[in-house]
Amino acid sequence: MKNKAKSRCNALVGMIFLTLLLSCSNDDGGNEPPQAENSPPEAFDLIGVTDNAVGVDVTPTFSWQAANDPDGDSVSYDLYLGTETEPNTLFAENISSTSFTVQNRLSLITEYHWKVVAKDGKGGESESVANSFTTRNLNIPDTPVTANAAFPVRDDHSSAVFDNKLWVIGGGTSIDLKNDVWYSEDGINWVEATSAAAFAKRWVHGTAVFDNKLWVIGGQAVNGLKNDVWYSEDGINWTEATPAADFSPRWFHTVEVFDNKLWVIGGHDGDKKNDVWFSENGVDWTEATSTAGFSKRWVHTSAVFDNKLWVIGGEDDNGKMNDVWFSTDGTSWAQATLEAGFSKRWRHATTVYDNKLWVIGGEDDINGFKNDIWSSYDGKNWTIAPPQPAFPVRIDHIAENFDNKLWIIAGIAGIGTSKNDVWAMD
Repeated sequence: MKNKAKSRCNALVGMIFLTLLLSCSNDDGGNEPPQAENSPPEAFDLIGVTDNAVGVDVTPTFSWQAANDPDGDSVSYDLYLGTETEPNTLFAENISSTSFTVQNRLSLITEYHWKVVAKDGKGGESESVANSFTTRNLNIPDTPVTANAAFPVRDDHSSAVFDNKLWVIGGGTSIDLKNDVWYSEDGINWVEATSAAAFAKRWVHGTAVFDNKLWVIGGQAVNGLKNDVWYSEDGINWTEATPAADFSPRWFHTVEVFDNKLWVIGGHDGDKKNDVWFSENGVDWTEATSTAGFSKRWVHTSAVFDNKLWVIGGEDDNGKMNDVWFSTDGTSWAQATLEAGFSKRWRHATTVYDNKLWVIGGEDDINGFKNDIWSSYDGKNWTIAPPQPAFPVRIDHIAENFDNKLWIIAGIAGIGTSKNDVWAMD
């Protein structure tokens, strides 16, 4: 019995010794110093673009104070920029300096908000307050890129952007109709593709780029109104798709490309029209509607914008108009506004530029010929560009979006004063 008790005692002592030994071993590992907690970069302020700034250039430089890091960690920055009040769109990230210059231009006449987040690479972040600013309006120069282009003076011509070039087709004056075709890679130097295209001399026709071809549709020729359709792959050689399309011969209509189809809208065939036609090949035409929601009109403009067809102004049986209409299918039309901010007019020009609709010049019943320039992001609300007296009043001109600029080409600048000037605005 004594031996058993002694054995139990020895075992107990051994267990106690082993426990103490393991405890000491664990205590030795716990003597390492605790890790310091990471501290985020300290607060910092934005420098520029300043809060509530207006007229800001579309390629601004943003700058901010350097954010000090208490731990001495390297700090990088993320720039957030957007139109939402609390900017959450990451615009640029991991910027090592305290400034950033925008390379791809922002939109004109748009309110933006921006902020910067400083990062230490270890999960620590510090966020600035958000600043807001509004970008400038359209820049209208005081001189054209050329006052006298190589092509002769003209009005009621058509134009297109095709093969990375600006094109001018036909038109003329009341005593000299044209069927020449010109192009330019810079808007300054113009080359005559052909002095006499295969189609008859004409003006107030329509032109579009469709199926990788230039198209000329209808208009008035020396022998009367036309409803022929022509196309070209190079601007030199022209092929007649049809001598007589299903729509009536007409002028002062508009032509667009929408939903992978060619469209003809309104115009005048002896009477004002509000019919809408489309074609998938330029040969066979289908009437989308014989009576669109907008009134019968001519000398209007049209555009494709925001995945919709648009019709703007012109003249109906009651006179000149400043209404704006749109359609998602060419058949059903809705009115964006009965009276836009610009005056009632016809013989104006329209294009899409900077994600906006633009209306340039034309003629109203108040002051006659106009040189005002208006834009809209929704077709309902319109903003006028700062007046530029050096840009002459004009009608029967054309407008195009080319090389990140808004171009105005030729037209009539006064009674009997046709032009061949070319303007570029941004």
